[in-house]
Amino acid sequence: MILLAGFALRVAWLACVHPDPVVEGRFDDTAWYRAAAHYFANGDGYVNPFVGTPTAAWPPGYPVFLGTVFRVAGEGVYQTGAANIALALATVVVVYAIALQLTDRRTAIIAAAAMAVWPGQIYFTSLALSEPLFTFLFALAGLLLISASRAGAARGALVVAFGAVVALAALTRGQALVLLPLAIVVWAVAGMYWKRALAWGMLAAFVAGVCIAPWVARNERELGSPVIIATNGGPNLWIGHHEGATGRMQLNGETLPLPERGDMTQPEYEVAADKLALRQGLTYMLTHPLDELRLSVLKLRAIYESDATALDWNAQFRDGYYASDDVELALRRGANGFWLAALALAGVGLLALRSRLRNDEVLFLPLLVLAWTATHLLFFGDARFHYPIAFAVAILGAKGVVAALEALPVLAPGASKKRYAAA
Repeated sequence: MILLAGFALRVAWLACVHPDPVVEGRFDDTAWYRAAAHYFANGDGYVNPFVGTPTAAWPPGYPVFLGTVFRVAGEGVYQTGAANIALALATVVVVYAIALQLTDRRTAIIAAAAMAVWPGQIYFTSLALSEPLFTFLFALAGLLLISASRAGAARGALVVAFGAVVALAALTRGQALVLLPLAIVVWAVAGMYWKRALAWGMLAAFVAGVCIAPWVARNERELGSPVIIATNGGPNLWIGHHEGATGRMQLNGETLPLPERGDMTQPEYEVAADKLALRQGLTYMLTHPLDELRLSVLKLRAIYESDATALDWNAQFRDGYYASDDVELALRRGANGFWLAALALAGVGLLALRSRLRNDEVLFLPLLVLAWTATHLLFFGDARFHYPIAFAVAILGAKGVVAALEALPVLAPGASKKRYAAA
Protein backbone atom coordinates (compact mmCIF):
# COMPACT_ATOMS: atom_id res chain seq x y z
CA MET A 1 0.00 0.00 0.00
CA ILE A 2 2.84 2.39 0.81
CA LEU A 3 4.53 1.85 -2.55
CA LEU A 4 1.19 2.08 -4.33
CA ALA A 5 0.45 5.41 -2.66
CA GLY A 6 3.89 6.73 -3.55
CA PHE A 7 3.46 5.59 -7.13
CA ALA A 8 -0.04 7.08 -7.51
CA LEU A 9 0.94 10.46 -6.08
CA ARG A 10 3.96 10.77 -8.36
CA VAL A 11 2.04 9.71 -11.46
CA ALA A 12 -0.64 12.28 -10.62
CA TRP A 13 1.99 14.97 -10.19
CA LEU A 14 3.70 14.06 -13.46
CA ALA A 15 0.36 14.14 -15.28
CA CYS A 16 -0.20 17.73 -14.13
CA VAL A 17 3.35 19.10 -14.09
CA HIS A 18 5.84 18.09 -16.79
CA PRO A 19 8.16 20.90 -17.85
CA ASP A 20 10.23 20.22 -20.96
CA PRO A 21 13.67 21.90 -20.95
CA VAL A 22 13.97 21.44 -24.72
CA VAL A 23 10.59 22.86 -25.73
CA GLU A 24 10.76 25.68 -23.19
CA GLY A 25 14.30 26.65 -24.16
CA ARG A 26 15.59 26.55 -20.59
CA PHE A 27 19.16 27.37 -19.64
CA ASP A 28 19.60 25.78 -16.22
CA ASP A 29 20.68 22.48 -14.64
CA THR A 30 17.69 20.63 -16.10
CA ALA A 31 18.62 21.78 -19.61
CA TRP A 32 22.23 20.68 -19.14
CA TYR A 33 21.30 17.24 -17.82
CA ARG A 34 18.67 16.66 -20.48
CA ALA A 35 20.93 17.75 -23.37
CA ALA A 36 23.97 15.87 -22.02
CA ALA A 37 21.83 12.73 -21.66
CA HIS A 38 20.64 13.18 -25.25
CA TYR A 39 24.20 13.17 -26.59
CA PHE A 40 25.19 10.23 -24.42
CA ALA A 41 22.17 8.26 -25.65
CA ASN A 42 23.27 8.99 -29.23
CA GLY A 43 26.71 7.51 -28.59
CA ASP A 44 28.64 10.81 -28.42
CA GLY A 45 29.93 10.23 -24.89
CA TYR A 46 29.79 12.83 -22.15
CA VAL A 47 30.16 16.16 -23.93
CA ASN A 48 29.28 19.77 -23.25
CA PRO A 49 25.89 19.95 -24.99
CA PHE A 50 26.39 23.60 -25.92
CA VAL A 51 29.79 23.33 -27.61
CA GLY A 52 30.13 19.59 -28.26
CA THR A 53 33.52 19.07 -26.56
CA PRO A 54 34.41 16.54 -23.82
CA THR A 55 33.51 17.89 -20.40
CA ALA A 56 33.45 17.25 -16.67
CA ALA A 57 31.48 20.38 -15.86
CA TRP A 58 29.00 18.30 -13.88
CA PRO A 59 29.56 14.82 -12.41
CA PRO A 60 28.73 12.18 -15.03
CA GLY A 61 26.44 9.95 -12.96
CA TYR A 62 23.06 11.45 -13.74
CA PRO A 63 23.64 12.29 -17.43
CA VAL A 64 24.90 8.75 -18.01
CA PHE A 65 21.95 7.26 -16.11
CA LEU A 66 19.39 9.40 -17.91
CA GLY A 67 21.11 8.84 -21.25
CA THR A 68 20.86 5.09 -20.68
CA VAL A 69 17.15 5.48 -19.94
CA PHE A 70 16.74 7.43 -23.18
CA ARG A 71 18.65 4.82 -25.14
CA VAL A 72 16.40 2.04 -23.82
CA ALA A 73 13.01 3.73 -23.55
CA GLY A 74 13.20 6.75 -25.81
CA GLU A 75 13.79 10.41 -24.98
CA GLY A 76 11.26 12.66 -23.30
CA VAL A 77 9.86 14.18 -20.13
CA TYR A 78 7.74 11.13 -19.32
CA GLN A 79 10.71 8.77 -19.59
CA THR A 80 12.55 11.10 -17.20
CA GLY A 81 9.59 11.12 -14.84
CA ALA A 82 9.17 7.34 -14.98
CA ALA A 83 12.84 6.89 -14.07
CA ASN A 84 12.41 9.30 -11.16
CA ILE A 85 9.37 7.37 -9.94
CA ALA A 86 11.28 4.08 -10.03
CA LEU A 87 14.17 5.63 -8.10
CA ALA A 88 11.82 7.16 -5.52
CA LEU A 89 10.02 3.87 -4.87
CA ALA A 90 13.34 2.03 -4.59
CA THR A 91 14.42 4.65 -2.06
CA VAL A 92 11.27 4.01 -0.01
CA VAL A 93 12.21 0.33 0.19
CA VAL A 94 15.78 1.16 1.24
CA VAL A 95 14.54 3.59 3.90
CA TYR A 96 12.28 0.88 5.31
CA ALA A 97 15.26 -1.50 5.48
CA ILE A 98 17.47 1.06 7.22
CA ALA A 99 14.80 1.94 9.77
CA LEU A 100 14.07 -1.73 10.43
CA GLN A 101 17.73 -2.40 11.21
CA LEU A 102 18.14 0.66 13.41
CA THR A 103 14.78 0.80 15.18
CA ASP A 104 11.61 -1.31 14.99
CA ARG A 105 8.93 -2.34 12.51
CA ARG A 106 6.44 0.42 13.42
CA THR A 107 9.08 3.09 12.96
CA ALA A 108 10.17 1.51 9.66
CA ILE A 109 6.61 1.54 8.31
CA ILE A 110 6.05 5.16 9.29
CA ALA A 111 9.41 6.23 7.83
CA ALA A 112 8.69 4.48 4.53
CA ALA A 113 5.20 5.97 4.41
CA ALA A 114 6.61 9.44 5.07
CA MET A 115 9.06 9.11 2.17
CA ALA A 116 6.28 7.84 -0.09
CA VAL A 117 3.97 10.82 0.48
CA TRP A 118 6.62 13.51 1.16
CA PRO A 119 5.46 16.56 -0.89
CA GLY A 120 8.91 18.06 -1.39
CA GLN A 121 10.15 14.75 -2.76
CA ILE A 122 7.15 14.26 -5.03
CA TYR A 123 7.62 17.68 -6.64
CA PHE A 124 11.01 16.55 -7.99
CA THR A 125 9.40 13.76 -10.03
CA SER A 126 8.99 16.00 -13.08
CA LEU A 127 12.53 17.42 -13.07
CA ALA A 128 15.64 16.27 -14.92
CA LEU A 129 17.78 16.75 -11.83
CA SER A 130 20.17 14.40 -10.04
CA GLU A 131 18.36 14.36 -6.68
CA PRO A 132 16.29 11.15 -7.10
CA LEU A 133 19.25 9.10 -8.40
CA PHE A 134 21.68 10.45 -5.84
CA THR A 135 19.28 9.99 -2.93
CA PHE A 136 18.71 6.35 -3.86
CA LEU A 137 22.45 5.64 -4.11
CA PHE A 138 23.20 7.63 -0.95
CA ALA A 139 20.54 5.80 1.07
CA LEU A 140 21.65 2.43 -0.36
CA ALA A 141 25.23 3.17 0.69
CA GLY A 142 23.89 3.99 4.17
CA LEU A 143 22.08 0.66 4.31
CA LEU A 144 25.26 -1.19 3.33
CA LEU A 145 27.25 0.76 5.93
CA ILE A 146 24.86 -0.28 8.69
CA SER A 147 24.62 -3.87 7.44
CA ALA A 148 28.42 -4.19 7.33
CA SER A 149 28.64 -3.10 10.94
CA ARG A 150 26.34 -5.93 12.02
CA ALA A 151 27.59 -8.62 9.66
CA GLY A 152 29.82 -11.55 10.48
CA ALA A 153 31.45 -13.53 7.69
CA ALA A 154 29.74 -11.40 5.04
CA ARG A 155 31.27 -8.15 6.28
CA GLY A 156 34.01 -8.08 3.67
CA ALA A 157 31.54 -8.40 0.79
CA LEU A 158 29.30 -5.72 2.28
CA VAL A 159 32.22 -3.32 2.74
CA VAL A 160 33.24 -3.86 -0.89
CA ALA A 161 29.66 -3.23 -2.01
CA PHE A 162 29.53 -0.14 0.21
CA GLY A 163 32.68 1.26 -1.40
CA ALA A 164 31.34 0.61 -4.90
CA VAL A 165 27.99 2.29 -4.21
CA VAL A 166 29.74 5.26 -2.59
CA ALA A 167 31.74 5.61 -5.82
CA LEU A 168 28.57 5.56 -7.94
CA ALA A 169 27.00 8.15 -5.64
CA ALA A 170 30.14 10.31 -5.76
CA LEU A 171 30.12 10.20 -9.55
CA THR A 172 26.62 11.67 -9.25
CA ARG A 173 27.53 14.15 -6.51
CA GLY A 174 31.02 14.32 -5.09
CA GLN A 175 29.73 15.04 -1.56
CA ALA A 176 28.91 11.33 -1.21
CA LEU A 177 32.55 10.76 -0.29
CA VAL A 178 31.68 12.05 3.18
CA LEU A 179 30.29 8.57 3.85
CA LEU A 180 33.78 7.03 3.91
CA PRO A 181 35.08 8.74 7.08
CA LEU A 182 31.57 8.61 8.52
CA ALA A 183 31.58 4.82 8.18
CA ILE A 184 34.77 4.52 10.22
CA VAL A 185 33.29 6.53 13.08
CA VAL A 186 30.00 4.63 13.07
CA TRP A 187 31.68 1.22 12.91
CA ALA A 188 34.04 2.11 15.77
CA VAL A 189 31.28 3.50 17.99
CA ALA A 190 29.07 0.48 17.26
CA GLY A 191 31.56 -2.00 18.67
CA MET A 192 34.55 -2.45 16.37
CA TYR A 193 38.01 -1.58 17.58
CA TRP A 194 39.15 1.68 16.00
CA LYS A 195 42.00 -0.04 14.17
CA ARG A 196 39.65 -2.60 12.67
CA ALA A 197 37.11 0.07 11.74
CA LEU A 198 39.90 2.06 10.09
CA ALA A 199 41.06 -1.02 8.16
CA TRP A 200 37.56 -1.68 6.82
CA GLY A 201 37.22 2.00 5.99
CA MET A 202 40.47 1.88 4.04
CA LEU A 203 39.16 -1.11 2.09
CA ALA A 204 35.96 0.77 1.24
CA ALA A 205 37.99 3.82 0.17
CA PHE A 206 40.23 1.62 -2.00
CA VAL A 207 37.22 0.09 -3.73
CA ALA A 208 35.70 3.52 -4.28
CA GLY A 209 39.00 4.74 -5.72
CA VAL A 210 39.22 1.81 -8.10
CA CYS A 211 35.67 2.46 -9.31
CA ILE A 212 36.33 6.18 -9.84
CA ALA A 213 39.74 5.64 -11.49
CA PRO A 214 38.41 5.07 -15.06
CA TRP A 215 36.64 8.44 -14.92
CA VAL A 216 39.84 10.14 -13.71
CA ALA A 217 41.79 8.49 -16.52
CA ARG A 218 39.20 9.65 -19.05
CA ASN A 219 39.52 13.22 -17.78
CA GLU A 220 43.30 13.09 -18.04
CA ARG A 221 42.95 11.92 -21.61
CA GLU A 222 40.14 14.24 -22.73
CA LEU A 223 40.69 17.34 -20.58
CA GLY A 224 44.41 17.16 -20.01
CA SER A 225 43.93 17.01 -16.24
CA PRO A 226 43.05 14.19 -13.80
CA VAL A 227 39.80 15.78 -12.60
CA ILE A 228 38.51 13.47 -9.87
CA ILE A 229 34.78 14.22 -10.02
CA ALA A 230 33.92 17.44 -11.87
CA THR A 231 35.13 20.91 -12.74
CA ASN A 232 32.27 22.68 -10.94
CA GLY A 233 33.87 22.40 -7.50
CA GLY A 234 35.90 25.59 -7.87
CA PRO A 235 33.00 27.76 -9.09
CA ASN A 236 30.69 26.38 -6.41
CA LEU A 237 33.25 27.15 -3.71
CA TRP A 238 33.85 30.66 -5.10
CA ILE A 239 30.10 31.41 -5.13
CA GLY A 240 30.06 30.82 -1.38
CA HIS A 241 33.34 32.60 -0.60
CA HIS A 242 34.01 35.96 -2.24
CA GLU A 243 33.43 39.63 -1.65
CA GLY A 244 29.69 40.11 -2.01
CA ALA A 245 28.77 36.45 -1.42
CA THR A 246 25.19 36.02 -0.21
CA GLY A 247 25.52 32.51 1.19
CA ARG A 248 23.20 31.37 -1.58
CA MET A 249 23.54 30.42 -5.23
CA GLN A 250 22.48 33.90 -6.32
CA LEU A 251 25.14 36.43 -7.28
CA ASN A 252 24.81 40.19 -6.76
CA GLY A 253 25.84 41.13 -10.26
CA GLU A 254 29.27 39.49 -9.98
CA THR A 255 30.62 37.12 -12.58
CA LEU A 256 32.69 34.02 -12.01
CA PRO A 257 36.45 34.57 -12.26
CA LEU A 258 37.68 33.42 -15.65
CA PRO A 259 41.26 32.97 -16.88
CA GLU A 260 42.70 34.36 -20.08
CA ARG A 261 41.64 32.08 -22.92
CA GLY A 262 44.86 32.21 -24.89
CA ASP A 263 45.26 29.17 -27.11
CA MET A 264 43.60 26.75 -24.68
CA THR A 265 41.05 24.29 -25.98
CA GLN A 266 37.56 24.35 -24.44
CA PRO A 267 38.30 21.36 -22.15
CA GLU A 268 41.58 22.94 -21.02
CA TYR A 269 39.82 26.26 -20.43
CA GLU A 270 37.16 24.50 -18.35
CA VAL A 271 39.84 23.02 -16.08
CA ALA A 272 41.71 26.33 -15.81
CA ALA A 273 38.51 28.18 -14.83
CA ASP A 274 37.82 25.59 -12.13
CA LYS A 275 41.32 25.97 -10.66
CA LEU A 276 41.17 29.78 -10.72
CA ALA A 277 37.80 29.90 -8.93
CA LEU A 278 38.99 27.33 -6.39
CA ARG A 279 42.13 29.34 -5.66
CA GLN A 280 40.27 32.62 -5.23
CA GLY A 281 37.57 31.02 -3.08
CA LEU A 282 40.10 29.38 -0.74
CA THR A 283 42.04 32.63 -0.47
CA TYR A 284 38.90 34.47 0.60
CA MET A 285 38.09 31.78 3.18
CA LEU A 286 41.52 32.09 4.79
CA THR A 287 41.64 35.88 4.79
CA HIS A 288 38.08 36.69 5.94
CA PRO A 289 37.37 34.50 9.00
CA LEU A 290 34.70 36.79 10.47
CA ASP A 291 32.80 36.99 7.20
CA GLU A 292 32.97 33.20 7.01
CA LEU A 293 30.97 32.99 10.25
CA ARG A 294 28.31 35.31 8.85
CA LEU A 295 28.13 33.38 5.59
CA SER A 296 27.84 30.05 7.42
CA VAL A 297 24.69 31.26 9.20
CA LEU A 298 23.21 32.42 5.90
CA LYS A 299 24.06 29.10 4.22
CA LEU A 300 22.53 27.11 7.06
CA ARG A 301 19.28 29.04 6.72
CA ALA A 302 19.26 28.63 2.94
CA ILE A 303 19.70 24.86 3.20
CA TYR A 304 16.88 24.21 5.66
CA GLU A 305 14.41 27.07 5.37
CA SER A 306 12.14 25.54 2.72
CA ASP A 307 11.20 22.19 1.19
CA ALA A 308 9.29 23.68 -1.76
CA THR A 309 12.25 24.48 -3.99
CA ALA A 310 11.16 21.96 -6.64
CA LEU A 311 8.12 24.17 -7.30
CA ASP A 312 10.49 26.94 -8.33
CA TRP A 313 12.59 24.64 -10.51
CA ASN A 314 9.50 23.30 -12.25
CA ALA A 315 8.33 26.85 -12.92
CA GLN A 316 11.85 28.02 -13.82
CA PHE A 317 11.38 30.64 -11.08
CA ARG A 318 8.60 32.27 -13.12
CA ASP A 319 5.31 33.61 -11.76
CA GLY A 320 2.01 32.21 -13.00
CA TYR A 321 3.29 28.76 -13.93
CA TYR A 322 0.73 26.84 -11.87
CA ALA A 323 -3.05 26.84 -12.27
CA SER A 324 -3.43 29.78 -9.91
CA ASP A 325 -1.59 31.61 -7.16
CA ASP A 326 -3.81 29.85 -4.62
CA VAL A 327 -2.79 26.45 -5.97
CA GLU A 328 0.88 27.35 -5.82
CA LEU A 329 0.50 28.70 -2.30
CA ALA A 330 -1.25 25.51 -1.17
CA LEU A 331 1.49 23.36 -2.70
CA ARG A 332 4.19 25.46 -1.09
CA ARG A 333 2.53 25.46 2.31
CA GLY A 334 1.95 21.72 2.11
CA ALA A 335 5.62 21.05 1.40
CA ASN A 336 6.95 23.41 4.04
CA GLY A 337 4.42 22.34 6.65
CA PHE A 338 5.35 18.69 6.13
CA TRP A 339 9.05 19.59 6.31
CA LEU A 340 8.78 21.58 9.54
CA ALA A 341 6.69 18.84 11.15
CA ALA A 342 9.25 16.24 10.08
CA LEU A 343 12.08 18.29 11.58
CA ALA A 344 10.20 18.74 14.86
CA LEU A 345 9.38 15.04 15.10
CA ALA A 346 12.98 14.18 14.21
CA GLY A 347 14.05 16.16 17.26
CA VAL A 348 11.67 14.08 19.39
CA GLY A 349 13.00 10.91 17.80
CA LEU A 350 16.58 11.90 18.48
CA LEU A 351 15.72 12.44 22.16
CA ALA A 352 14.06 9.02 22.26
CA LEU A 353 17.22 7.42 20.86
CA ARG A 354 19.73 9.43 22.87
CA SER A 355 20.72 6.54 25.15
CA ARG A 356 21.82 4.50 22.11
CA LEU A 357 23.94 7.14 20.43
CA ARG A 358 27.13 6.21 22.29
CA ASN A 359 27.37 2.60 21.21
CA ASP A 360 24.97 1.89 18.36
CA GLU A 361 24.74 2.30 14.58
CA VAL A 362 21.78 4.65 15.11
CA LEU A 363 24.44 7.33 15.54
CA PHE A 364 24.65 7.21 11.74
CA LEU A 365 21.46 9.27 11.35
CA PRO A 366 22.34 12.47 13.28
CA LEU A 367 26.00 12.18 12.30
CA LEU A 368 24.99 12.02 8.63
CA VAL A 369 22.91 15.20 8.95
CA LEU A 370 25.76 17.03 10.69
CA ALA A 371 28.44 15.87 8.23
CA TRP A 372 26.26 16.65 5.23
CA THR A 373 25.49 20.13 6.54
CA ALA A 374 29.15 20.88 7.32
CA THR A 375 30.17 19.74 3.85
CA HIS A 376 27.78 22.16 2.17
CA LEU A 377 28.87 25.06 4.33
CA LEU A 378 32.12 24.83 2.36
CA PHE A 379 30.20 25.88 -0.75
CA PHE A 380 26.90 27.78 -0.70
CA GLY A 381 23.43 27.17 0.68
CA ASP A 382 20.40 26.03 -1.28
CA ALA A 383 17.20 24.21 -0.32
CA ARG A 384 17.97 21.49 -2.90
CA PHE A 385 20.90 20.39 -0.76
CA HIS A 386 18.84 18.85 2.05
CA TYR A 387 16.88 16.61 -0.33
CA PRO A 388 19.32 13.63 -0.07
CA ILE A 389 19.23 13.52 3.74
CA ALA A 390 15.44 13.64 4.01
CA PHE A 391 15.51 9.88 4.57
CA ALA A 392 17.46 10.38 7.82
CA VAL A 393 14.93 13.01 8.93
CA ALA A 394 12.11 10.60 7.99
CA ILE A 395 13.50 7.80 10.14
CA LEU A 396 14.17 10.04 13.14
CA GLY A 397 10.75 11.66 12.67
CA ALA A 398 9.07 8.26 12.51
CA LYS A 399 10.76 7.32 15.76
CA GLY A 400 9.46 10.59 17.19
CA VAL A 401 5.91 9.62 16.20
CA VAL A 402 6.28 6.21 17.86
CA ALA A 403 7.77 7.75 20.99
CA ALA A 404 4.96 10.30 21.18
CA LEU A 405 2.30 7.61 20.80
CA GLU A 406 3.92 5.48 23.49
CA ALA A 407 3.93 8.46 25.83
CA LEU A 408 0.15 8.90 25.54
CA PRO A 409 -1.71 6.75 28.12
CA VAL A 410 -4.95 7.03 26.12
CA LEU A 411 -3.37 5.46 23.06
CA ALA A 412 -1.22 3.05 25.04
CA PRO A 413 -3.46 2.08 28.02
CA GLY A 414 -1.05 -0.47 29.38
CA ALA A 415 1.77 2.04 29.67
CA SER A 416 0.44 3.90 32.71
CA LYS A 417 -0.24 0.63 34.54
CA LYS A 418 3.30 -0.57 33.87
CA ARG A 419 4.77 2.72 35.12
CA TYR A 420 2.58 2.58 38.24
CA ALA A 421 3.58 -1.01 38.95
CA ALA A 422 7.23 -0.19 38.45
CA ALA A 423 6.94 2.70 40.89
